[in-house]
Amino acid sequence: MRNYLVVLFLGYLSLGIAIPAMSLIIVSKGFSLALLGTAVLCFSTSVMVFEVPSGIFCDARGRRLGFQMGLLFNLVGSLLLFTQSLALILLGFACNGVGRAFTSGSLDALFIENHLKAGRPLEEVMLAMEVISAVALALGSIVGGFLLTLGKSGPHLADTLLFCRILLLFLCMVLVSVLIPKDQFQRKEEHPSFLNKAKLLFQSLQGNRFVQVYMLFSLLQGFQLASLESYWQPYLKLLLSSDGKLWVLGLVGGSVFAISIVGSLLGKVLMQKVRPSAIFLTVITFSLLLELVLAITRTPILFVAVYLAIYLALGCVSVVGGYLLNLSLEAQVRSSVLSLSSFALQGGGLFSSLLAIVVLTHVSIPMFWLVVSLLGLTLLVVLKRRFLQAAPGACLQ
Repeated sequence: MRNYLVVLFLGYLSLGIAIPAMSLIIVSKGFSLALLGTAVLCFSTSVMVFEVPSGIFCDARGRRLGFQMGLLFNLVGSLLLFTQSLALILLGFACNGVGRAFTSGSLDALFIENHLKAGRPLEEVMLAMEVISAVALALGSIVGGFLLTLGKSGPHLADTLLFCRILLLFLCMVLVSVLIPKDQFQRKEEHPSFLNKAKLLFQSLQGNRFVQVYMLFSLLQGFQLASLESYWQPYLKLLLSSDGKLWVLGLVGGSVFAISIVGSLLGKVLMQKVRPSAIFLTVITFSLLLELVLAITRTPILFVAVYLAIYLALGCVSVVGGYLLNLSLEAQVRSSVLSLSSFALQGGGLFSSLLAIVVLTHVSIPMFWLVVSLLGLTLLVVLKRRFLQAAPGACLQ
């Protein structure tokens, strides 16, 4: 377990460092909020295009190899973000999206399979991954906020931060080759083809009603997350009195992932007493209601309090939803289905970005959050009954 967690930690740390700056990379170079939405759209589109094929590739040719390919795309994408050219910056966001597609669910699936083969409970590995990712993202975000203060105002604001991200990605690529063995179960198969794995995924989806419904909830989560992650930085920056307080962005980003650890632990405790499906629906409803409140905040302190409360809820949703999804999966399609879930997540992000491009041309960021929350609550009402009917499992014992 230690080797996997070390590699996962470094991968999430490299992502966390970029969190305080990804929106500012566009804005600090003089581009508009609409172009920020375009950059996020490029990221989400590339993830969606490569998400499911990358998952099938990992199941067919190796999850470690898929993870390494993702790191390489992230490395190239980060290098492109140094430029002042909008076209190359958009290409950089797209490359980071491809990298996200290959890394999401690849090493996680390998870790889960080896954990289950060792006879350990599923909820234990889900919690371990949630905690290690949250710690790494929190630490990375805090460091990223500090690195932002070292950058020069203007188009080179994030250069120091990007350089550190590239170093971490390179180190992670080296450690994957050293610490993580190749997929053992693949050696027992007669070189499974990409097409055969794709057919197996399709057959699995046809016979699994819960996975079908869960993908719609992943779409909803991606819709909400994109609305928050893409626009909280510019809005909080407006609430702060000066650029000398930009370190607050890193602190808030780090606190988000720290509080999500509490949410993950809360989710594990609640699953011992309440049906996981009921917890999932209740908490995701709470997070959407909190986004309504976020839209009316006008002070930094109140904004941070509500924003952190949302991520407390989302931390709980993540571990409970991950438990329910993996409980319903077969081993041979785990990477593919996890990638499909990420595909749906990015699909929600894509829709959120398209909506932002239209809405933010006419109204403010708070009004955009209001629209997202109301649409999310409407979809939740429509899906609630189907989700409860299809969800597996009672409370944990």
